[in-house]
Amino acid sequence: MAIRLEYLNLIVPIKNINLCYTGGFELFRDHYQGRFGEDFWHDMHLFRAGAIHSDEIESFVSFWQQKGLVPYSEYGQNGNRKWKDMCVVQSSCAEPTFPCDWIEVDQEKNCVFLKKRPKGRIIGREEMKLFYGL
Repeated sequence: MAIRLEYLNLIVPIKNINLCYTGGFELFRDHYQGRFGEDFWHDMHLFRAGAIHSDEIESFVSFWQQKGLVPYSEYGQNGNRKWKDMCVVQSSCAEPTFPCDWIEVDQEKNCVFLKKRPKGRIIGREEMKLFYGL
C-alpha cells in the first residue's frame, strides 16, 4: 500500500509509533480519532500527518521527537541531514526534504510507500473516511 501526498507530509513508519507511543499505534488512533480522514491517514506500514504550513509540520516532528523518535541524523563534514525515524515529503516532489533510506516516492501518482514493499493501493483522505465510517 501507499500513502497519498497532499501539501506537506510527515511520514512515520507505524513500527516506530508502536515503539515510542505508550499503547502503540492503536491507542494513538484512539487518542486522535477526530483527525483520521482529515489530516491523518495511514496504510499498513506508514502513518501520514499533513499540513499546509511548515510550522505545523515542525510541530508534528517535535511531537514525535518528544516521544523518543529521532528525526534525522547528520553525516559528512558539512553536517548534511538524512531522515531517520520519520521524514517530510512535499506533495508533487520527487524526493523527501532530506535523503531517506526507507521510503520510495512516486511523483507521477503523488504518493509514498515503504521501500522494498509493493506500492499497491494508494490511501488518502477519501479512503480513510470510508475506512473510519466518516
